Amino acid sequence: MCRVELKDGIAAELVLHPDFTPLLPHFDTVWNLLAQSLKPIDDIGEFWEGDYVLGLFPEMSQNGRPILSYADALAIQDTFPDVDVVKTDGIKHVLEPFARIIESLAVVAAIRLGLSASTAAMFGNQLSYIASGVATGTIDEFARGSLLDETAQIGWCRDSPWAVETWISAQPRIESILDRCLLWDKNPLLFTQQRQLWYQARRFETRAHTERS
Repeated sequence: MCRVELKDGIAAELVLHPDFTPLLPHFDTVWNLLAQSLKPIDDIGEFWEGDYVLGLFPEMSQNGRPILSYADALAIQDTFPDVDVVKTDGIKHVLEPFARIIESLAVVAAIRLGLSASTAAMFGNQLSYIASGVATGTIDEFARGSLLDETAQIGWCRDSPWAVETWISAQPRIESILDRCLLWDKNPLLFTQQRQLWYQARRFETRAHTERS
């Protein structure tokens, strides 16, 4: 439900104020799944909406804090399980909003685990990508590609997104991503060097492919 406000001025403007109260449990559900996957590393605490910008649409955040959007929560709510039955049929058409929610929650989780805000953003982007198979945000390709080998499974939560077992089984991969991000946080020069080498390799591969064509 949204409250509609009419703002007076030179040009009258309608402003929508969404009521997040019934949707906050949706974010809490995803947070608890994330907490299970990070449990061997540390306890990330409880979900708190004050860590985020709560907006109508995902593109409305401009102050650097991760956003949780009303539209994304509405998109995923019909895919939630009823009682003990996990419904997965509906998740495929909402993977993008699901990925954005994972990304925002993972950023806050990473900050709580000691990462700087910028590196936490990379962690969130990477985790969101390997979990959902959807690339979100504006993080450059290195943030995702540098941590993925050729045998990595992308989109491992697509079929059973709300099953705790799905997230627990991903613990080793998530821990590996976090370890790499922690290393970059402690050694920014190493991050810069690895990023440069990665893009050099990509350019070489692209040039070689073009020449073969």
